[in-house]
Amino acid sequence: MTNKEVLQTDRDKLYLTGLALKYSGVPFDNLANLRYNFENRFRTDYLEMSFEPEKDPATLARVNLNYLPAVLMLYRHYGAAGEFTKADRMQHLALKIGREGGREEEVRAFFGLDVPASPVISVMSPRFLEKNMKKGGDRLYASAIETTNAQYEQFLTDLVKNKEFEQLTICKTSKTDWYSLLPEEWRKLPESRVFEHAHPDEPNCPVQNITYEAAQKYCAWITKVYNSSQEKKKFKKVLFRLPAEEEWMRAARAGRGDAPYPWGGYFVRNSKGCYLANYNAKEPCGNCPSQTSPMTGVQDVGQLKPESNDGGFFPVKTDSYFPNDFGLYAISGNVAEMIDQPGKAKGGSWQDEPYYGQVTVVKEYTLPSPAVGFRVFMEVIEE
Repeated sequence: MTNKEVLQTDRDKLYLTGLALKYSGVPFDNLANLRYNFENRFRTDYLEMSFEPEKDPATLARVNLNYLPAVLMLYRHYGAAGEFTKADRMQHLALKIGREGGREEEVRAFFGLDVPASPVISVMSPRFLEKNMKKGGDRLYASAIETTNAQYEQFLTDLVKNKEFEQLTICKTSKTDWYSLLPEEWRKLPESRVFEHAHPDEPNCPVQNITYEAAQKYCAWITKVYNSSQEKKKFKKVLFRLPAEEEWMRAARAGRGDAPYPWGGYFVRNSKGCYLANYNAKEPCGNCPSQTSPMTGVQDVGQLKPESNDGGFFPVKTDSYFPNDFGLYAISGNVAEMIDQPGKAKGGSWQDEPYYGQVTVVKEYTLPSPAVGFRVFMEVIEE
């Protein structure tokens, strides 16, 4: 007899007492056991509170679905016993578990609630998303560019369309007074000089001044955009996320062994003396050619202050400078990139000395910061 046949034959002898069924040939009050376990033994705080997202929130949400049968049974039990406060808690908890685990429709139907309308999702082609992803491992890809202001603005627009104003408050960007970050003697320079190659708030510059939680929510949103699209796409299911430190380092090195910088060398300038990334450069650039996108730089270096000797006072366009061997632009410099550890970033920024642009160096930041952004990595879940 198979396990399935046993379950069908002895179904009336199986009793739910928690996250599993207990077999008993003698009837017993399993609700009393279930209630005791839930109120005294289960650790359920993480089900009700929003802690820092896990490395794989989708997997965690699916695991949490195992709580649903017990929670729904307790909802009925508390209601029948007149313990309405506890019943309301069970309903709230069940709806949260169902929503995060992709079973919201069934859970709302259980409570006799209307199913909410499908959320508005920006029209973004999966092919467009795939085009920017560069392979960095067996099932792992990294975006060729840091997440841009334009991309992040689409995310915020969706939050507005769906009236998710609480989320919007969490995810909004903090505006930066860029001139206030200049040395006082340079604050009278015209904008045409300070923002000669790009204004940091332009669409193609990297988003910055956001929290770690906001970056995580963007990753969850772009995952939904890709997976829910009905257009032809390369993969059935993916997960966009922040990288682990080791994953980021592997992508930055692009197969160049233990070299300190992504371009494989020990120096931050090439043979012509041109800086290879956007740092807080202290020495003048060499005899560099005119550098325009995808290589940001300047010709008249003698007229610029030291901090802009590499071509940018502040963050510049995300496709600036030369990419590494994987095709990743500005993985060193420009804005430091968040990893999956809150408060830590890799790659250094326009505000940092070149030392922080080394592959192995990690820097701690207080977020939000105008020097910190992020680059999404894409993990293939189902081909």
